[in-house]
Amino acid sequence: MTDAQGFLDELARKPPKLPFDPGLLREVLKLTSDDSRAPANRLAEVVGRDQALSTRLLRMANSAYYGLQSEVPSVQRAVAVLGMAEVRALILAVAASGIAGRRNLPATFDLSGYWRHQLCVAACCRMLARRVSPGEADVLYTAGLLHDIGKLLMAGLCPDAWQAVQALMAEEHLETAEAEERHWGLDHGVIGARLLSYWDLPPALTEPVNWHHAPQYAGAYERNARLLNLADRLLLMYERGDGVMPVTLADDLATFGLDAHVMAADLSVLLEGERIGQLVAHLAA
Repeated sequence: MTDAQGFLDELARKPPKLPFDPGLLREVLKLTSDDSRAPANRLAEVVGRDQALSTRLLRMANSAYYGLQSEVPSVQRAVAVLGMAEVRALILAVAASGIAGRRNLPATFDLSGYWRHQLCVAACCRMLARRVSPGEADVLYTAGLLHDIGKLLMAGLCPDAWQAVQALMAEEHLETAEAEERHWGLDHGVIGARLLSYWDLPPALTEPVNWHHAPQYAGAYERNARLLNLADRLLLMYERGDGVMPVTLADDLATFGLDAHVMAADLSVLLEGERIGQLVAHLAA
């Protein structure tokens, strides 16, 4: 077993550098918190201080993913059109994309596939939340976008452990989280949540990420952790392409009053309409 505690200790001592000023991220989180009354133009001013971040944000805002009718020429306009919560999610995605660049990842790590999965789970989270917890749609979308950041962190900072987990999955036909637990006693949810806590993200985001493979342990955040878990499992079913709905997934959806086959059909329509290719390209660059 790899020294998981040593990995977490090293992560605490030296968290991966953000691709922009950490102080900027703290300001963004403060301005977009639930109890903030900050105007949208204040968020635009803060983001505008970093030219590289502003450029990336505008490229993503103008991608086919959002399908806007006219070009977004400024950060201020991006905030106005997309909303503060969406801009915050994009900034966090940029932060995540910077922790393990393509050059630092194992050659077998599918970075484009990783970001496609994150974006699709985020879209599925929003779809589920709008049906059962509309007020949580934005926070769940962001949690979906970041839910596997621990995988990215492990692959970039501890590639030997990541390779060993992949081998264990193949040899014993295990799911990722189970193989991670078997290999070093913790899964990517724990790793990702630990990093997000160092970025000062609130428990409403870190706890669902932490427990998305064991939502029953998420305490006050169990409901959102379960919705994130369901979105992830629905997406994995969709990615398999066999159309088979596991009984356990159908039962878990039913606890929220959701019909499994309706959700599967709605997800197919949603993802067929999601134009995520350009956004994936920006994040995986």
